[in-house]
Amino acid sequence: MTTFKNQIFNGYDLLTVLKRHYKIGDSHSWWWPSFRSVKIDRGMEICGALDSEIPDISMCFAGILGQNTKYENAWSALVALYEYLFIQMDCIFQFDSCYIESFKHYEYPNLAFISQTQWQDSLLAILYKTSHDTIAKLIRKAGFHNQKARYIALITKNIVQDFGSFDNFAKKVNKEWLLLQKGIGNESASSILNYALKREEMVVDRYTQKLLISLGYEHKSYEDMQDFLLTNLTAAITLYDFDISLAQVMARLHGKIVEHCKRTKIGKNKEKEELIIY
Repeated sequence: MTTFKNQIFNGYDLLTVLKRHYKIGDSHSWWWPSFRSVKIDRGMEICGALDSEIPDISMCFAGILGQNTKYENAWSALVALYEYLFIQMDCIFQFDSCYIESFKHYEYPNLAFISQTQWQDSLLAILYKTSHDTIAKLIRKAGFHNQKARYIALITKNIVQDFGSFDNFAKKVNKEWLLLQKGIGNESASSILNYALKREEMVVDRYTQKLLISLGYEHKSYEDMQDFLLTNLTAAITLYDFDISLAQVMARLHGKIVEHCKRTKIGKNKEKEELIIY
């Protein structure tokens, strides 16, 4: 058991230490799974989608569903929502089964199929017309389902009205717009920008805060924690033996922080409040 507390002064240092002990999937992995993930294990994306750099609207909804609940609950709710959307789309487009057959190696072939870029606006259009009560029933497992259904309905409506298409939204939206949306705070906005839209945005959450406190860094704001993690982080690209974007580095750092805090129970056990690697 080795303590690295006195060796970490910024995000690059933290990633360097965590990277030795936590493997976050293959070169396509962004840690947070999607329906296009080739392999998922215990909530981690082990083998990422081959087109992992392409924006994915499902991750926008995941950012809302994941609020104040466990990953498993949010994932179950997202699956239920997308199974409903698939049925609605199949009624409209009458999908040829041979196309879906090519997605059979995914956990949810139907959902991986409609997660392709060409279907994103159709998903938005159907969800735009779906009632609040229907959405709430579908996402019940995520908890606070009435509240989250309202948030999903509102952001769907505002994407359509303000941007016209998901592609336009992915290219032009900024954090300020996201923070104006009902139910979207700093963490959800950062998650949407990074995981859904593949932007250079560092996600900060309660795990990040607990870990930084254990290292002796008590930041007063979300932005201060982001600044700490972003310091010298561009240099971290050289830590990988494959081409990787800074946005993906940020996603993988966030993933390693979460996995480390879960494993060591930082904040729950006083004897483990330093950065301890097993």
